[in-house]
Amino acid sequence: MEPLDRPPAAGAAAGDPAQGGTASWSGAWAAPDSSAASPSGTTATVGPRRGGPGPGGGSTGGPVAPALPVPLAPMTLSDLLDGAFRVLKLRPRTVLGIAAAILVPVFMVAAFLQRDATSGYTFGSGFSTTEVLARSGGSVLATYAAALLVSASLFFLGGALAKLVSAWYAGGDLTAGEALRAAFRRTPALFGAFAVLLPLKVVSAALCYVGLIPCVTLFSLTAPAIVVEDLGPIAGAKRSWQLVARRFWPCVGIVVVATIGSSLLTTVLTVLPTLLALALGDPARWIVLGVARTAVALVIITTLMSVSVLLYLDLRIRTEGLDLELMAADAFAHGR
Repeated sequence: MEPLDRPPAAGAAAGDPAQGGTASWSGAWAAPDSSAASPSGTTATVGPRRGGPGPGGGSTGGPVAPALPVPLAPMTLSDLLDGAFRVLKLRPRTVLGIAAAILVPVFMVAAFLQRDATSGYTFGSGFSTTEVLARSGGSVLATYAAALLVSASLFFLGGALAKLVSAWYAGGDLTAGEALRAAFRRTPALFGAFAVLLPLKVVSAALCYVGLIPCVTLFSLTAPAIVVEDLGPIAGAKRSWQLVARRFWPCVGIVVVATIGSSLLTTVLTVLPTLLALALGDPARWIVLGVARTAVALVIITTLMSVSVLLYLDLRIRTEGLDLELMAADAFAHGR
């Protein structure tokens, strides 16, 4: 049985205790006003939901959730940031496996597309991106194409991580393959959401980034909502807006802090590989840069997406009582 690997239902219901001391539960992850119904025979395991930082336990009788990255309660900024790193620490193979399956091919293709941007780039030319692009005729379009490719991949990474972490909070666990399949099954919706939201971000950037931060913040939970709640592209974007709008300014602060922190860490961690690449000739240069950026992205971008996933859960806890719903289902199941 694959925990949470089914369309959500409108509400929580506890069933008969399953073998091994767990109980069946379905529908806890649907939006409160959702009309989606869970298909018959599909359930998710419910286990202990109270937890904190630390390694998770294991069981030979089936998948068991690790200790939660953050206790099932409203989360502070420090909880979200610390919890994002703990997501990686609790299941490093699974989380890095998910990230590698999505980011490695994307970042290497992006590096290949941008290979002309660093052609002839030396220590003496400085670090001016404008200068490099001016020397490379077709590199501007390649840079935009690479940026679009990377941006689209983040929807799939966010969705897969959301599926994994939400399974933990429901007392189960998923393999990397199960989380990836759950995200890729929502490919039309994720690509649709990316296409719908892209013009908003482009317009904001064209207006000197006026409105970009509110735009990014309001729709930052679109991918988790689409994959966890089985929503379409428009419904997923609307769901993200509804959740974030209830705590807009705290969410803006979280997004800004997480984005700035990830950008600074990325810059620091790629300085030495960039200097090494400058001493190499083509094609080794773009390969070294691609590998370095990919390695950094596996940690930094994965952590950034984990912040988004935990923020999604935090807002559902604060505004919809998700923690009470899950604990009630757990208590009912274990009390029977």
